[in-house]
Amino acid sequence: MKPARVTGVDWVVGGANPEAPLVVRLSWLESTVRWIQAPRRGDAAGNPETRVRFLLQLLERNPQTREAFARTLARTLGDLSSVGLLCEIGLPRAHAFFQEFGRRLAEKFLPAPPANSELATVFTRMFPRAGDATWIADLSPAMRHAIVDLFNEGDVDGAAARSQVRDVEDSLLVLASDAQAIGLSWRVRERLAVGRPRELPFAELAHAVYAWMDAPAASTERLAARGRLEGSIAECRAALADAMGHLAQHGVSLDLVYTLERARLVLKRMQRLLALSAPTSTRDGTIARFIAQLADAHAGQQSVRLLLRENMRLLARRVVESTGRTGEHYLTTDAREYGAMLWSAAIGGAVTGFTVLIKLAITGHGSPLAVEGLEASLNYALSFVAIHLLHGTLATKQPATTAATLAARLAGAHTRRRLHGFVSAVASLVRSQIAAIAGNLVVVVPVALALQWLLLAAGAGHLPDADHAQHYVESFSLKGATPIYAALTGVLLWVSALIAGWFENWASYRRLPAALARAPWLVERLGESRAKRFAAGIERNVPALGGNISLGFLLGMVPEVAQFFGIPFEVRHVTLATGQLALACYTLGSSVFATSAFWWAVAGIAMTGFLNLTVSFCLAMWVAIRSTAAGIVSQRRLFRAVLVRVLRRPGEFILPPRAASTAP
Repeated sequence: MKPARVTGVDWVVGGANPEAPLVVRLSWLESTVRWIQAPRRGDAAGNPETRVRFLLQLLERNPQTREAFARTLARTLGDLSSVGLLCEIGLPRAHAFFQEFGRRLAEKFLPAPPANSELATVFTRMFPRAGDATWIADLSPAMRHAIVDLFNEGDVDGAAARSQVRDVEDSLLVLASDAQAIGLSWRVRERLAVGRPRELPFAELAHAVYAWMDAPAASTERLAARGRLEGSIAECRAALADAMGHLAQHGVSLDLVYTLERARLVLKRMQRLLALSAPTSTRDGTIARFIAQLADAHAGQQSVRLLLRENMRLLARRVVESTGRTGEHYLTTDAREYGAMLWSAAIGGAVTGFTVLIKLAITGHGSPLAVEGLEASLNYALSFVAIHLLHGTLATKQPATTAATLAARLAGAHTRRRLHGFVSAVASLVRSQIAAIAGNLVVVVPVALALQWLLLAAGAGHLPDADHAQHYVESFSLKGATPIYAALTGVLLWVSALIAGWFENWASYRRLPAALARAPWLVERLGESRAKRFAAGIERNVPALGGNISLGFLLGMVPEVAQFFGIPFEVRHVTLATGQLALACYTLGSSVFATSAFWWAVAGIAMTGFLNLTVSFCLAMWVAIRSTAAGIVSQRRLFRAVLVRVLRRPGEFILPPRAASTAP
């Protein structure tokens, strides 16, 4: 938005003409404000308060000019309607997230509308950026009083003041109707423990505004009506907080979060307008502070980034909390849990052995990219679901889910206790990962080789054949693109964890388990009791199903889509890669162990495991901390605390402690 041209004080003083057309007076008002705040544009001629003082002194020395200036100011403000300013500026304008997103995006490229009789348009032209109106709130009481006196001198019959009072009352009524419509909507009512709509505080909001407006000014009735209106607003805000709490527990809808936030801001604006209606608001700085806040809110209202950040925070938090609950199962605290992790990882390695052999059988035969991608996706997805149903563990899936758990350990009032819990969780995560990787890799190799031996015994050929086997050995090399592919695979592992949390949120918000339990077609086929058990099973496994299926399709389809666009990318997953390398070595024979290519491949697989884990963990940790707003200490302090624990008790990061420790 291009600011208006800044003119000199001579034009500001001499251009005041109360009889001029409104468009001329609006241009004069904009120029006056621009001249006052010109120092904020790099002009060193004085700060805004100095310029206001200079202008008032100049007018004081010329009574005739002062009268024209005062009358022009009062008449211009009296001719403008401030309802749009009070009801729209600084508040979300659309009633849905994507509508508001589209509006803000369009206004980034469209020119500002010309000035008209709406004060909102003039206001946004005078204060287009955050901080443009700060000088108004910073004016000294003497300067504020002098400006009020100047306005009152020009408003001889009080018409402009009465017009502003009416606009405040009308704005309160408009805002109350808006909040009432949101609060009484079905989407909000179903999240509040209230029987009838008339029992909600929103039902009485507009009546409270009417009662306040109808009460005589400066009377005890007016004071009592104001107290009732303030109480009604407070009750409505409490109801919105309850609805938001329901969302946090039972699933988040982006549009509903946006709508509830709009209602909260509307109620907050009503409270500020009530403060503006107080007789002393013009002289105690209430109006000046409100104008400055309004300008800053308008700047925030134009920000697409701020809209996305504010409305995505609760959704991200819900997703992170879901993955955090899953992550609790992956932290081992004693020998029993450690042994269970080893057994669970062994199951995951055994299933992955089948996955590797099936992948080699169905891919790499010249089929269309979409077909190969779909086949690989189904193979991965079914294998990962089978691992979950058999209570197995795939090592590389753990970090993305345990990161939220670690972030939660940082929350708390006592820093020493918070650090101790975090370091203990890190130690638990490291040894759990060691157990999971060991269980996966120790079992996937013999299972894959046993399956290959059975195929050979049945008369089938080697999987892979000699050419593909040599390619696998060379492609896994640390000297090639393996580190890049492994890091990108870590990103896919993190994305699948987010999808798992999102899917649980979606199922919870849509009440999928309850709907399935009562679905006529399911009850008819399974019976009522079995349908309820089936729905309960879906509810327990929703995050796992969403995460496993999404990970399967990410690993299967992303390489094919990348190849379609000419981007080289291959999945580098440590357990899958280990199984593939074992089968390739079986095909090539023992002589491969004497080649440097094999040992570079081994180093590449070690790097693959490291990058799979660290990339997915770091991304998940970053999102968890930002979304949960965990009170986190400095990274240096965290690193030092972990290092101290490693030096004091290194074995705790490999094997579980024999007894619970309380030392930091």
